[in-house]
Amino acid sequence: MNDISDILRALLDQLASTSEVEREFASMMNNDPQLKEDYKQWCDEMGYDAKTGYQDFIDEQMQDRDEFWEVMSE
Repeated sequence: MNDISDILRALLDQLASTSEVEREFASMMNNDPQLKEDYKQWCDEMGYDAKTGYQDFIDEQMQDRDEFWEVMSE
């Protein structure tokens, strides 16, 4: 099974914007049926809606990163 959280975090580290991450992940799911099934299971386990789960996760990760840097700059 693919670790969706790890995949999304890796994409966030590699790509310049959240919209690029969203596009890349959507493309990956379109090309890999197993990833799509793993994503649906991940959404169920994490309590996300399958339509917006990866976007919600990305937003949460970005918020966590912003909060980290706010604390570090104080």
